[in-house]
Amino acid sequence: MTKPGIAFGIAALLFAGLAGNASAQQHASTGNWDGLNQLAPGAGIRVALSGGRTVRGNLSVVTADSLAIQTAASQETLSRTEIKKVESKGKSHRGRNTLIGLAVGAGAGLAIGAAVDHSDEGSHFNIVPNAGKEVITPLGAIIGAIVGVLIPTGGWREIYRAP
Repeated sequence: MTKPGIAFGIAALLFAGLAGNASAQQHASTGNWDGLNQLAPGAGIRVALSGGRTVRGNLSVVTADSLAIQTAASQETLSRTEIKKVESKGKSHRGRNTLIGLAVGAGAGLAIGAAVDHSDEGSHFNIVPNAGKEVITPLGAIIGAIVGVLIPTGGWREIYRAP
């Protein structure tokens, strides 16, 4: 295999590994109003209403027939009959994804740098024997960290959907 082929294969493995760590949405049984009681007061929620309007804010109170939400402008009490869907904001894993990307990128950079250094052995232009590892390893770590930051995290998780 050629040097560019090895580098491409390692880069492909890097991005495939990071993509596999992207958090998947969880969909539990959402037709049960009692599922809203699992949310703590102050949790970020998004409520879709039957008229097409969406209300976003923090949960205040859940009763058997209504839901109170604190929006940026005011507190609204929404009737259960007008609510089509309630979603809660998931926990962000941006820091974890950044560290994973950093580690995978540094490892891939080290492997690519080692391959470059190995191919330069015996060359008349090999002034710095470990230049590949010394340059490509931190570059790979930076690229991996950026990819880790860009992986979507948190997201909205459906808690209730009207039957």
